[in-house]
Order: sequence, then C-alpha cells, then structure tokens
Amino acid sequence: MVEHMNEYTSTELMSAQQSEKYALRRNVTKLGVLFILYDFVFLQLGRQIFLYLYYAIFAKSHNFDPAVINKFLQSKTDIINSSAFKMSFSCFVIVLSLTLVLITARIMGIKTLTTVKVSKKNIHMGLLMYPIGLLVNTIMTTITSIITKLFSSGGTNIPTADFSVDKASALAIITTILYLVVVAPISEEIVFRGLILKTLSPFGKKNAIILSALLFALMHKNIPQAIGAFAIGILFATVDTKANSIVPSIIMHSLNNLLPCLLNINSSVNSTLITILYYALIYAIVIVGITITMLKGRQLLNLKAETESEKSSLSESKKRIEIFLNPIIVIYIGIMVYSIIVSIIKAN
Repeated sequence: MVEHMNEYTSTELMSAQQSEKYALRRNVTKLGVLFILYDFVFLQLGRQIFLYLYYAIFAKSHNFDPAVINKFLQSKTDIINSSAFKMSFSCFVIVLSLTLVLITARIMGIKTLTTVKVSKKNIHMGLLMYPIGLLVNTIMTTITSIITKLFSSGGTNIPTADFSVDKASALAIITTILYLVVVAPISEEIVFRGLILKTLSPFGKKNAIILSALLFALMHKNIPQAIGAFAIGILFATVDTKANSIVPSIIMHSLNNLLPCLLNINSSVNSTLITILYYALIYAIVIVGITITMLKGRQLLNLKAETESEKSSLSESKKRIEIFLNPIIVIYIGIMVYSIIVSIIKAN
C-alpha cells in the first residue's frame, strides 16, 4: 500500500482521514448487515418456503398451521432424508437467499453482479489457476485429516459436512452435481468474493482478501472445512483481484468441487473404476499444480501491480481496526464461531 499522507496539510489530512474512515465504516457495516441477513434471515426463510411448497404440492393443501405441516413432514422422513431431497432443498434455499441478498445489496447501492465479467482471459485464468487451487486444497485436506484423527484418538469428534449420496438414483446424482458444481460455487463466489471485494477493495485489496477468506471459512460452520476454505479463499480472492472479476474463482470453485462430487457419488455405487479414476486425476492435477506454482506462481499471485497505485489517508492498522473490529462484523463472526463450538459439543 502506497500512502500519500505527505500530499496533505495537517488539516486536510485529518479531514481526509475522517472522510475515509466514515466511508469504510459505512461499507463494512453494510457488509455485516448483509451477511447477518443472508445467514440468519434469508437462508431460514428459504428453508421455510421450500418445506411449505413441498407440503402444499404433495399434501394438496394450503394450510399454514406449523403443527400440521410438521406432522406431514414427519410422515415423509425417508424422502426428506434422501440425497435427492437434501440437494434439491439446498439448491432452492441457496438460489432464493442469493436473490434476496443481491436485491438488498442493490438497495444499499452495491452492484455485486458487475464483478461477474466473462472474458476469454478470465476463463483462461480460472483454468490455469485450478491446479494450484487443487494443490492447496489437497494440502489443507491432508493437514485437517491428520488433526481430526488426532482429536478423534483423544476421544473428541470433530464434525464435518457429509455430501455422500445414499441411493444412486438419477435424481440424486443430478441434484448433487447441480448443487456442488453449479449452484454452490456460483452463489458462494458472488457473495464471498463479489460482494466483499466490490465493497472493500477501494479501501485496500489485501484486507478485502483476508476478510473474504475469513467469512468464507466460517460459513462452512465446521473446523475441517473452515481451515481449508480459509486457505483456498485467500487464493480465490487473490486471483479475482488480479482478474478484476469473480469468473476465475467460479471456475476454480466448480472444478474443485467436481472431483469430490465423483467420490461422493461413488459412496453409493462403490465402483472401483471411479475410485481409480478419481485418485489418478487428483495426482495428475496436483502435479500440474506444483509445476505451475514453481514456474509461474510468483507472477500469477503477485499483487504488486494491483496495490501499488492505491491511495489512502488511513494507515493499514487503522483500516484493519475499522474492518475487523466493526461491531456488526464482530457479532457475525461471534455467532459463526459459536455455531462451530456448539456443533463440536453436540458431536461429543
């Protein structure tokens, strides 16, 4: 970050600092409000609407009594616990929540979709950086696996997400692929990269990258995924900052979810061929990732050109205080950390 404080008189400097601090605080507060709405209002609303629609369609009733609806849903336990239902449910909830958060952001003056800039250059960047992303993800998965096993051996279970397909129906496979490879990556990149980078990058790209990775990690609400998500979130946000678009991270995220998706599907069909194919692809792409990192890693991930022209009247420490100690952000992070702790307690 290049500071330009020597360009101001003392009075002008104080005025510029106050103005920038106010603008930064306002934008960070907007982000905090949007994320609280997204996680605790829009997602919950989406869940309730989906369940009601399911009840209304299959019970052929428009009764709004929660007791009646819950009784109906309890009679459909086998269906509700199926992978096809869970993935359809997740797709609906995420898409509706994303729509609501985009509308709210637009009302607040944040045009998030302007970060989706499709071009051959950005598509190429996403494809080129994917092997590095898989390399990072593989390293972090290995580390978290070791940590989880150490805790498990000590009698502490660390919960993680389960996307395994319980029955290899066509609908279950299609909805699993749709959610993991299309809906989740696009939605999460728009929210955690597009929204945050669009709002905070004007005040300094590095802090925007760190906050986007931190909130992305906490969103997973379990430690194994959170650790990996933070590391790969840094990579995603860095690549997007260089490209000035979230298209590269959408591509990286989708491809990153594709291979585990094959393994999840294989959990129900138990095909030796799919298992061999999965690990062969993993090893091959990781080797490519190591090669690209060694040959072009510094060039691809260096943000000097993107940050050297930044101008600010505030010091980096003051900006970090405004961002990471913003009351709304602190409340949101506290709730997410609490959720992780509760999930661990429940698992033990």
